[in-house]
Parts: sequence; structure tokens; C-alpha cells
Amino acid sequence: MKMNEILLSQNQFFEVDKITNGSYFPLSGFMTEKEFHSVIDNYTLPDGNIFSIPIFLDISREDANNLKIDSSIKLIYDGNSIGEILVESIFSCDKKKCAKNIYGTDDSMHPGVNAFYKTKEIFIGGRVTIKKKLIHELSHYELTPSQTKDIFKEKKWNTIAAFHTRNPPHCAHEWLQRMALESYDGLLIHPILGQKKPGDFLPMSVIKGYESLISNFYPSDSVMLSALTTSGRYAGPREALFHALIRRNYGCTHIIIGRDHAGVGNYYGMYDSQNLCIEYEDALGIKIIKYKEPYFCWICNTVTNESVCRHITSDPSSIEYISGSKIRSLLSDGLKPPPHVMRPEVVEAIQSNNMFVSEHINN
Repeated sequence: MKMNEILLSQNQFFEVDKITNGSYFPLSGFMTEKEFHSVIDNYTLPDGNIFSIPIFLDISREDANNLKIDSSIKLIYDGNSIGEILVESIFSCDKKKCAKNIYGTDDSMHPGVNAFYKTKEIFIGGRVTIKKKLIHELSHYELTPSQTKDIFKEKKWNTIAAFHTRNPPHCAHEWLQRMALESYDGLLIHPILGQKKPGDFLPMSVIKGYESLISNFYPSDSVMLSALTTSGRYAGPREALFHALIRRNYGCTHIIIGRDHAGVGNYYGMYDSQNLCIEYEDALGIKIIKYKEPYFCWICNTVTNESVCRHITSDPSSIEYISGSKIRSLLSDGLKPPPHVMRPEVVEAIQSNNMFVSEHINN
């Protein structure tokens, strides 16, 4: 790195994009040391605004030696000068201690913790300005907050439910979405398509799966699909708050928070994400939709949940939970999930692409 520029990775480029297009409002730049620790310790920025995930720009210690406070540094991505950061803070942190606060664990087997440990030694914070909007491979599928708000207004949607996902749609997700469509004017399906862990679905598999579901089965005037290019943190309840805040910024009035929203493995408890979001609902400025986990009941012969199905207690053997990991396992073996788990049209759409992330990509 030259003294007057920072070369951004793809993930860092996406963060700049989200800061400057309003997705991460009220942030206007990468977090300073004070903001970073306030968010980790208190779930708020120093001014009291709720924020739950630290947004930082990491650089090497060697490169940091070239920086000075109050200097303006060019941001370079893919050979293009896209903007600048006004350096207001240069700092480091105890990553083990911070990981424990952010993820609830310092276990390096946790994919979010592992990614955090792999960040460079020094963080810099400061206001970011964008001077050149770059078109990337997912731009065609992505709307900005101002664009979604304009579309909602044009469609005269007064209540909009957001659905967050990192996977193609299976039948349990479809059930949740249909429940929302019965209660709200519109549904924004908003999958994250940034950096993910190995074994997760690649962006085009997610997009093509949803395009198939929406075009074949959903009313065209009630559902909208837009990508969100940000990385998955796998931070469970804390990340669920972050996702709610983002969807508020996109103009949604409600968000569906799942049983293990943004979770991974067994690191978080059942419904922890829902409970934390409900606790902060007023500060978030978006209403939380919480449904009990859907499942397929072989007696009812449909996807349902414990609110409307008695068989989870009277005949538990009739209950089949729809597992994303099981779906991935079947597809990776070249098999098709059964129709009560994933629609054949969706399976066909996602199998027409390379399906899975093989390793982290940090370019």
C-alpha cells in the first residue's frame, strides 16, 4: 500500500458501499475506536443510536505506520479509485476478548470468530465518501435503500415485511413468507450474498432459486427480490439486530426473525435472536415478526407449526423438521430433496449453477 491509498478487498468494498448508500445508517464511515467499543459493549453508538455489529476497516501494522490522523486516504478497489476515508482513528483490540462480546464465544471453530481472528492487526475509522460507483457481478440484482423506498411508495405498500436469508428457498421458508403475505402489503426477500463460510450456497444459486419461486408461485404485485451484498457474520442474536436495522433503512416496517436467525451450529439458544430483537424493538424502529419454527407434519400433510398443529405433542414421530444442512448434503451428493422439503422447480433452478462456497474468498 502506498501512503496515500488503501487497497480494498471485496468484502471491504461491499462495506464501503453499504456505508455510503445508507444501508448502515446512521454510520457515515468505518467505526472509530470509541464507536467500535461502544457497539461491542453497549449495543449502541456513543450518541445512543442502536448498532450491534462493529464495522471496521482492517489494515496491516506495516501499512498503518504510513497513516496519520486527519489525513485523507484514497480507497482503491479492483484498480479503481472509488472514494476516500478521512482517518479519524487508528487502533487495535484484544481480538479474543472482542470476539467473546461479539459472537458470545472465542472459539476459533465458530466461522465468524475465525474470520475475525484472520483480520489484519490494525483498524482505522473515519468518514467515508464515495466518488465512483462500481458495477459488479451482483449489481443487477441489488437495490439501494432509496430505490426500495421509492418502489414501496410507488406500489403503495404501507406495511412491508422483510425476509432475511442466506439460502435458496425451502418449503419451511416459503411457509413463513406466505404467512407474512397474508398480513402485510408487501414482502421484501433480501438474501445476503457477500462472503460466507465454506459449504454455504453461492450467490447465483440463491438468486436463481428465489427467481423460480417468485415467478412460478407468488403474486407479482406483492413480492420483491433484492440482493444484499454484505458478509455473513454468524453472530446470532447480535447479528439479528443488525439485520433488523438494515431492513429498517431499506424502508421495511417489519422483519421476520427466525428461530436461530444468523446462527451457526449450537452456539446460540432457540429463539435467542427473537428475544433480543423484541427487547430492542422500540429502539430499532422496525417491528419484529416471530413465528414458531415450521415443520412438515405427515398427519396434517402440510408445512405447519406448533401454533396450529397438535401432532408435535400427540404424535412427535409424524413431525419432520426441514433442515438446511440436510438439503445441502443431498444436493452436494447430486440428489434432489423431496417435494415437501424443496419445490422441484427451485431444485432445478439451483442445480443449473455451481451451488456451494468451497472456501473463503477475500479478494
